[in-house]
Amino acid sequence: MKIKTRSVTAHNERGMVLVVVLLLVSALIILGTTASMQTSTDLKISSNYRTSRQTFYDTEGTLMRAIGTPNTWLTTNFLTADEDAAFYKADWDDNTVEIRNVEITNTPILALSDEANDLPARPHRGSPPSRSGYGMKHFEVHRYGITTTSPGGNAKIQTGVWKVFNKNQQAS
Repeated sequence: MKIKTRSVTAHNERGMVLVVVLLLVSALIILGTTASMQTSTDLKISSNYRTSRQTFYDTEGTLMRAIGTPNTWLTTNFLTADEDAAFYKADWDDNTVEIRNVEITNTPILALSDEANDLPARPHRGSPPSRSGYGMKHFEVHRYGITTTSPGGNAKIQTGVWKVFNKNQQAS
């Protein structure tokens, strides 16, 4: 006697659950790894941004200090040197400060950086700006370029300033 057996493999789905679970776990691992890498990258970017901003602000603070304390660099030796040779260079708060006369020949000073020497060619001495409260008869201004550089050289800030002198009392 022959017994007929029917194969019921068409409705056998026991292994399918394992495959679906493995696919979902793999997708979650990939998603988690991607999120972790993105977060790590974002943290590095924000850290670099914070460091660069802090470096810039430190360098700018040194520039403001140089502007606010001219008696530190505007010495008799500085004032009596030739217009194309007068300079001041020092390290303040770990930043380098370079100050020189703005002058018409724009002669480079070897002790200064290229940035400090790259100033617009203008007369060093001139009339006070209009509406400054200083008359041309008794006063004149001297122009200076101030360059500050961060320790790593990542931040360089430059500005021009002028100082008013009484024509009758200034050093020649």
